[in-house]
Amino acid sequence: MDEIVVQLHIIDWLIILGYIGFMLFIGFWFSKKQRNFDDYFMAGRTLTAPLLVGTLVSTFYGLDTLFGTSEVGFYEGISAFFAYSLPYTALYVVMAFLAPKFKEAFPSGTTMQEIAFKKYGKPAGIMTSIASFLYSTNTMEMMGIGFILHLVAGTPFWLGTIIGAVIVIVYTWTGGLWAVTFTDFIQFIAMMITVGVGLIIGWSAIGGFENVFQGLVEWTGSAEDAGYFFSVGAGYLTPWTLVAYSVTALAVLAEPAFFQRMFAASGPKEIKKAFAIGVPMWLSFDWAVTFLGILGAAAIGLEIIPEVEANEALFAVVTNYLPVGLVGVFVAGVLAAAMSTADSYFLVAGGVVGYDLYKGVINPKASDKKVQQVTRYAMLASAALSIALAFTFERIMEVWVFQATIIVTTALIPVYFGTFSRKAPKKIAGTLATAFGLIASVGWYIWSNFFGTWSEDWEVYIIKIGNLELWQEYGILIITPMVFIVYLVANALGKETMIDKEAK
Repeated sequence: MDEIVVQLHIIDWLIILGYIGFMLFIGFWFSKKQRNFDDYFMAGRTLTAPLLVGTLVSTFYGLDTLFGTSEVGFYEGISAFFAYSLPYTALYVVMAFLAPKFKEAFPSGTTMQEIAFKKYGKPAGIMTSIASFLYSTNTMEMMGIGFILHLVAGTPFWLGTIIGAVIVIVYTWTGGLWAVTFTDFIQFIAMMITVGVGLIIGWSAIGGFENVFQGLVEWTGSAEDAGYFFSVGAGYLTPWTLVAYSVTALAVLAEPAFFQRMFAASGPKEIKKAFAIGVPMWLSFDWAVTFLGILGAAAIGLEIIPEVEANEALFAVVTNYLPVGLVGVFVAGVLAAAMSTADSYFLVAGGVVGYDLYKGVINPKASDKKVQQVTRYAMLASAALSIALAFTFERIMEVWVFQATIIVTTALIPVYFGTFSRKAPKKIAGTLATAFGLIASVGWYIWSNFFGTWSEDWEVYIIKIGNLELWQEYGILIITPMVFIVYLVANALGKETMIDKEAK
């Protein structure tokens, strides 16, 4: 594979640097408006629909979507949308109905982990908090920023990763959720415009569908293989891998950042409005990114760009056609995709430690100032862990499936049963289910990474048990139903609920 370095004009650089400078300014601006921890972490619980739309769409459409979905589109065509993106959108619709109910059930709630603490006690709350912290590490975004800076500036990957973490931490550290929300709103606009404009200009410049298809024929070697790109059946991915990718969408229902935004909203109606506007935007962004991946493969086949990696192809083909100025806006938009997700999760990870663990377990009488201080230091710890994991994983999709597996298997079942069951759930059910989910998920990835076999053809770790081959991605399919069974059995056999405990 060849490697590219995108050459930027001075005007493009000024746009990018101006964008980064403005993000930092917003952080410092909102640092002056904080009176307590609720202002810092929950934006005073006053977020309205327009701000919620910006922060929800930009937070959950980071580099995992831009690079992950386009990567699948590059290799498998429109199945990236139908098998990977569409299940997420379906669950966003489900969440549109459930989110207001959570807000009504826990009007003074702050985090998802708080539900586990209230319904099952400290052990389940701690396990859920650990899962949320691991899920909220910004490994994908740090990898993405390092990758982007390497492409546009030739910066070593490790240095670009650290630079990205420092920039995001600075404005999140100072401004809290208000800064995150306003920067997300700006980043949301940049993301939507640049991806849409990049696709329209690139598709038109190549010559439309006919030339794109011809490029795919040249790249794959036959019209039949090229036809897979426009088939829902997804060419080369195994059916179980597609199912695993689809099941990771369940993470939408247990998103720590989702719950933070729900509880920070000014009311249930604002949440409903935000989802009604946001769902069509999510669909449009997914569709555009999928076709950008296809466009990259076609451009290689037509020899418009050199034969590079999937992520580099998307970047190369778009910057090849955009004029000076718009290239800078596009790069800023790609950075926005990373930063809008990274700032949210750094803040959420900090809140897990500062609010859920420190105030909830270690020091319940801690002052707002102390909780905010611990939250900020925990953000630094999350940044360090994110950078370390960025050098551990090789593929963005590998990171995403790992994180989705942890949050789905640990938090999803206990939190939803705890909230919507008619009868109070048994403490032991939440304790065993969260512990089993967390330990099994981490254990699965340690087992597959250190004792599995790396497949050069599929670029994935495979666990071989006799004649059975289990891909690393199958962990979420295996562990989730086991957690469900553990929860049901423990809830049926258990005796004490949190209500019983409090009555003693």
